[in-house]
Amino acid sequence: MSSTSTIPLAMMLFTILYCPTGCFQSGGTNIEMDEIKAYVEVQPVQRGELIRSLDLTGTVKAIRQVDLVTNMAGKVKSIPVKVGQQVGRGELLVQLDTDMAQLQAQQAAAAVRLAELSLATAQREFQRASSLHEKGSMPDQAFEQAQAGVEMAQQQLAQGQAALGLVREQIRGSRLVAPFDGVVTYIAAEENEYFNPMTISPMAGFGGLVGLVDDSAIKIDLQVADSDITSIRQGMSARIFVDALADREPRGGLLGSVDYVGIAADSMSRTFPVRVVADNPDHAVLVGTHARVDLVLESRAATLYLPESAIRGERGERYVMVLDGERAYKVEVTTGMRGGKGIEITEGLTEGQMVITRGNFGLPDGALVEVSS
Repeated sequence: MSSTSTIPLAMMLFTILYCPTGCFQSGGTNIEMDEIKAYVEVQPVQRGELIRSLDLTGTVKAIRQVDLVTNMAGKVKSIPVKVGQQVGRGELLVQLDTDMAQLQAQQAAAAVRLAELSLATAQREFQRASSLHEKGSMPDQAFEQAQAGVEMAQQQLAQGQAALGLVREQIRGSRLVAPFDGVVTYIAAEENEYFNPMTISPMAGFGGLVGLVDDSAIKIDLQVADSDITSIRQGMSARIFVDALADREPRGGLLGSVDYVGIAADSMSRTFPVRVVADNPDHAVLVGTHARVDLVLESRAATLYLPESAIRGERGERYVMVLDGERAYKVEVTTGMRGGKGIEITEGLTEGQMVITRGNFGLPDGALVEVSS
């Protein structure tokens, strides 16, 4: 057999590998080979809400939280509330004993009355001295002494009134009342104990005599990178997810909003402070729990979208491989925003079209495919 009538083995392998349609000639005869199918996964073009968000974490805080103290030191007379109790604005929380203060108030009131009498006497004496001084019947020195007597009596009255006001303020301060509706979180004393607001130590775990929180709304302080802060605006929507209450959360998380956006970065972390607030009317979200916050930077309602794996790019164009029977065809698309579910499709596709999401890399236009089960 001559070399001209024999196809070398290397040439045959080359022809098989690089002839996808399976045709080659040997001795003038055409040999057909089956076209190879590519196995792919597909997904329909979907229509729905698409959200671009920033995922952050923080700790839940009550919208208002205060450490309350009395204005005076004294023995605790009564504590009509308990830790965990819901109280209303103006409700009495702690009452200190005021027996000594009441006696001091009586003493100060008596001193004021005495000063008033002294002032009245000094004023009468000054009027008499003025009349005599005008007639030349009283020397200047005696007139000046009468005038000084009035000024001294006025100062004594002012001093007495200040002392009476101070002790009355202390008596009012012996009543610790709730400044707003809330829940009692701690009580740092017991009845008949002596309490002094000057000896409060945060190291002991208490910042006052009574702690009160209003958790009818919550706030979460976040730290946002400088690359993202320009996308955040006051009033922007936020979705709050609390892991401890995953089974009780409303679908899509608790809806809140951005309340504050910082304008200066932290000097150490280089992040910006952002505060998110949300209503918590049923008190389901507990203060101190860990929360995940999705800041909704952009959203589209009822838009077409596909998973990002379906989108291919080549020389500046973006396209997808659409399934039509057993063939995959290239379709150019125009994309919009990128969201959590995928990428928005603004032009090129219609809802329900089957698009290849896996196995589309390097797939030629019109390729024979088989969908993986």
